[in-house]
Amino acid sequence: MVAIGHTAVGAFAGVFTYQIFGETGLLPGLLAAGVTGIISHYITDFIPHGHFIKMRDYKTQIIPVIIFDLLLGIIIFLAAAFLKDQIGLRFFYILFGIGGAQLPDVLDGLIYIKALPKQGFIKYENNFHQWLHWHGRGDNCLMFGVRDIWQLSAIVISLYLVVG
Repeated sequence: MVAIGHTAVGAFAGVFTYQIFGETGLLPGLLAAGVTGIISHYITDFIPHGHFIKMRDYKTQIIPVIIFDLLLGIIIFLAAAFLKDQIGLRFFYILFGIGGAQLPDVLDGLIYIKALPKQGFIKYENNFHQWLHWHGRGDNCLMFGVRDIWQLSAIVISLYLVVG
C-alpha cells in the first residue's frame, strides 16, 4: 500500500480507538491506537495493491516518495485532526494510529539502509511483513493503477472521519 494509504488507515484506527476509549483510558487507549495501526498495516498489505516505485528504483526515487507520499500524507491528516480538535486527546489517538500504521514500513526502510540489523525479532517481523505481499514483492510488485481505487477510497473515507 502507498504510504498515504497506510496513514489514512492509521488515522481511522486512531478515530476508532478514540471512540472506544475516549477520555477515560489514556495509556491503554493510545497503546490500542498504535497496535490497531500496526494490525491495519498488515491487513492492508495483504490486499493486492500497487506501489509508486519498484525496489530497483528505491535509492534514486525514495526522497520524493518520502516527501510527497509519507510526510505530506501525515501532515494532511494531522492538520485535519488539528483543525477539528486542536491538540486534544483525539489528535494523539490519531497520531498513534498513524505511527503504528507506518511502523512496519519504517522498519523495512531502516533495514534496507542498514541502520537496523535484520536479526532477532526484527528479522521475523520483516519476513512476515514481506510474506504478506503475496501479490508481488521487490521488482515484481504491482504498480499503482486502476485496481487501487480501494486505496483512494480509504483515504477519502478516513479523511472524512477525521474531520467529521
